[in-house]
Amino acid sequence: MLIEYIKIENWRSFYGENEIWVSTDSDKNVTLIRAENGVGKTSLLAAINWCFFGILPSESEFENPKKLVNEFAVEHDNVSFTTVEIDFLHEGTTYRASRRYEQRTETMQPLRLSEIFDGGEVPTSVDRSDRFINSVIPREMAPHFFFYGEATSRYTGASGAKKFGEAVKGILGSTVARMALSDLRKAFKDYNKEAADNTGAEAKDAENQIESIETKIAQSQERLKKCDEEIDAAETRLDRLSQELAGTKPAKEAQERRARLEAQLATKESEKSQALQRAEKWMQNSITAVLAEELVAEAGLVIKEEDTRGKLPAPYDKKFVDEIIEDGLCICGRPVDIGSEEHERIKSLLETAGDQVVMSRVMTTNTALGTLVEKAKHAWTDFERNNEDLRKVEASIARLDADLVEISKELAANPITDIAEKEAARSRAKSQRSRAIELKSDIKAAITNFDRQKAAQVSHLNELTRKSEAARRYVKRAQLAAALTARLEGRLKAEEETARAAIESEIDAIVQKFMRKSAHVKLDKNYQLNLYDERNFELAKSTGENQLLGLAFTGAIAKYAKERDNDENDILLPGTVAPLVVDSPFGHLDPIYRRGVAEFLPNLASQVILLVSTSQASEAVMTTLADKIGIEYILTRHNRSDGSGKQPESIEISGTTYDLTTYNSEIEGTRIGEVSK
Repeated sequence: MLIEYIKIENWRSFYGENEIWVSTDSDKNVTLIRAENGVGKTSLLAAINWCFFGILPSESEFENPKKLVNEFAVEHDNVSFTTVEIDFLHEGTTYRASRRYEQRTETMQPLRLSEIFDGGEVPTSVDRSDRFINSVIPREMAPHFFFYGEATSRYTGASGAKKFGEAVKGILGSTVARMALSDLRKAFKDYNKEAADNTGAEAKDAENQIESIETKIAQSQERLKKCDEEIDAAETRLDRLSQELAGTKPAKEAQERRARLEAQLATKESEKSQALQRAEKWMQNSITAVLAEELVAEAGLVIKEEDTRGKLPAPYDKKFVDEIIEDGLCICGRPVDIGSEEHERIKSLLETAGDQVVMSRVMTTNTALGTLVEKAKHAWTDFERNNEDLRKVEASIARLDADLVEISKELAANPITDIAEKEAARSRAKSQRSRAIELKSDIKAAITNFDRQKAAQVSHLNELTRKSEAARRYVKRAQLAAALTARLEGRLKAEEETARAAIESEIDAIVQKFMRKSAHVKLDKNYQLNLYDERNFELAKSTGENQLLGLAFTGAIAKYAKERDNDENDILLPGTVAPLVVDSPFGHLDPIYRRGVAEFLPNLASQVILLVSTSQASEAVMTTLADKIGIEYILTRHNRSDGSGKQPESIEISGTTYDLTTYNSEIEGTRIGEVSK
């Protein structure tokens, strides 16, 4: 899909009809839309999402979702509806998608789809417009193509791992396969119930126990989900409050110090985690050698009594000695005469020869004990060294925590009420996050216990049903459902792993080229995205680095979907070529990172629409994007008021001045204007 044209009529802040022609040039694939904050960037992106899928951002990002019609048009033109139209090219045909909202009745009309032929609009042969759009860009993929740039940092860190996993699964188009999995699991459960019902009272009781435990697991998983939501919400509040404090001059210095300390704390916490992992590994690898020291010493004495030196293991001893005596010649070449001292000594070897099995065991045991002794020599040194590292890092964490507490007290006691209130709100958010993390740990432990109980009951039920002739056919069906489930799960896991590795590689290439830290990316099996240094130590990430990683992730997703466009797969939907529409991609980035994003985003998608404030469209960004921009627009806010002394805002582009804000206007709302070449 390539978007060709967008028309919005009285949509939110936009008054009247506004048009955007989108660049479809493969070389100049960027359409740049500039606007100041609050003028309509987010509303414009929301219009695209709403037209295609009927979805709007969350209320925290999109106020008054039921008031979609421009207020000035409602009051002065008696308008009660808004319309969004999008023309897009797909597989050689241009389609027009349109959606209308009637505000008086709060009614959203279904998506309307038509074809554009010879400049005219004709009915399409598509039966279901929504299904067709879903086949072009699956609804589950949409958030990863039309998204809000400042929210991209939510894909990084612990709370973002789940969203990351959902994004990868979404880009694979695995919805149908996962529905099949759900059906297979239900069939497996139903067949097991039938088997229990045909076995006896004891089996029914076991089945009831399993159902009860599964209910508890499901309830616990719902609680886990709520904990994740609470953690995510708390972290979002923390980020927002930290940014607000950093932007308040009296609090800026303290907040900058706190940001540095928190980055150091994250590094130390990572080092502590690694020390604890080393301690656990030490327990696994060295504890046997340490605890066995006394036993090793005693065993050594016993082995000395079973000395193997100068002995030949049976049955080789007799044959060897007999051949020497028979030949009358030693292996060293000297003669062995009967009755000589040499002859008698060689014969005595038969008397001291050991049993083959016993001697073999003695030798093996001696070798094993030697290994234990060697391990024990180094074990305590390793233990003390790791303990010392742990003590040092814990001391550093304690100092950093104390410094952070002092900064929090300093801000909380600030005479400026707004700063003190923000700090108090930040402390509450931090406490809420800590409580949610602690509760999450308890719930996970409970789920582990429930899983053990369920496994025991399942084993008991299987034993009972295996003995029942009446249950046999249901058992076979359950086994078939289980086998199909395992096979489909294995296929999905393999596909996800392929996608995970490809996306990790793409993000890592971006990090290697554009991030100032010497770092590499790892995306683990749980979709945790982290940075590591050359020693493989985890690195703390700043807000800007989180946003850079989030944008890199989104670009990598778009590229992977494009590469899968022609894939033929019996369980997955094919990939898709789709535009990448990003609102405020440069929000928290410094000039170097902004330049990096401006360079890599256009190379990852076939078509890019960037919605940026004038401050984000810095000289570095514009210089980097210059050869990629096909069409450029300005959003101008018109005000009927005189501005009460406010100065009109404008911007100069290629020698031409464009208004960003005007006063004493005839209308109230935003208008879209094209920038002249």
